[in-house]
Amino acid sequence: LNMENVDNEKRLEVDRKRPHVVILGAGASVDTFPNGDKYGKKLPVMNNFLNTIGMEHILDGVTLKTTSNNLEDIYSELYDRGDECKNVRMNIENGIRTYFKSLVIPDTPTKYDLLLLSLTNKDCVASFNWDDLLLQAYNRVNKITNNLPELIFLHGNVSAGYCKECNRFGHISNICPKCEKPFDPVPLLYPVIHKDYNQNLFIRDEWQNVSDFLSRAILVTVYGYSAPKSDKEASNLLKKGFSRMEGIHKLDKIEIIERKGFDNENLSSTWRFFIKGTHGFYKIFDSFFNSLLAKAPRRTVEFYVKQNLADSWWGESKIQFKDGLSFDEIKKIVQPLILDEEKGIFEIL
Repeated sequence: LNMENVDNEKRLEVDRKRPHVVILGAGASVDTFPNGDKYGKKLPVMNNFLNTIGMEHILDGVTLKTTSNNLEDIYSELYDRGDECKNVRMNIENGIRTYFKSLVIPDTPTKYDLLLLSLTNKDCVASFNWDDLLLQAYNRVNKITNNLPELIFLHGNVSAGYCKECNRFGHISNICPKCEKPFDPVPLLYPVIHKDYNQNLFIRDEWQNVSDFLSRAILVTVYGYSAPKSDKEASNLLKKGFSRMEGIHKLDKIEIIERKGFDNENLSSTWRFFIKGTHGFYKIFDSFFNSLLAKAPRRTVEFYVKQNLADSWWGESKIQFKDGLSFDEIKKIVQPLILDEEKGIFEIL
């Protein structure tokens, strides 16, 4: 991606092949499943987490020093108190796994289905979420096309397993293809102050992967992830990945999808760092359907390059995602794009 002394057409050709990176936080799951999963089970965020999933009783008999109701703050204190709170900590971890494993995606299409279908295999979705609803969506849209983005789980996932002896990863229900032993579950919770994403091989490799994607990305969409100040390790790694190639992002774009009524003044320093790298080219939306993911599905990068870097084009894609589509309607909408992709054609229709 060293673009010095490269003519404009070659530069545009390279830009069209650069990835679109989507970063998901708990807010994305809450927005995607506002009424809960198929059976009404709620998707929690870190604040008031234990109450949301009905596990507040697990702290009975424990006098916490922290006044925070944020799960990471509570877990960090339990971790620092060592053996005194070891059983409580283990019960929280087991309860979280049980709850998230029980979640089932609704039968009707969700924003996660549309999100996955809006991208292709040069792109990635990096999720901080423990639930495997994104994987459930992936498995069913894979029946429409297998040209889908890479999935990266930065805080682990209840469906992710690994073998530390063989450095192999896979679904938790599988066995290691090398030693044929069952996979171990990937750790989910880390104490805030002592976070070290290099402790676990799976997590380490996931962060290396997203760092590579971010270094090359022309578009970054942040969906429901606030990059909290408490997670300094994650913030530093995201910034490091994005800034790995000096000056490459100066004509790129950041899109942020946040809840309605979000105060732009509360934008985290992490995303301000990203925005500064693109010379301030960013947009904040309060709906997935206003973002490029829905406005130019499967052609987000091509659309951005054509509109902003190549032709100063003012057109729109005729193929867009809207709320309330059925799977049959979605399949019909994306079929022309998929047929073109199979021919190596990535024009905007």
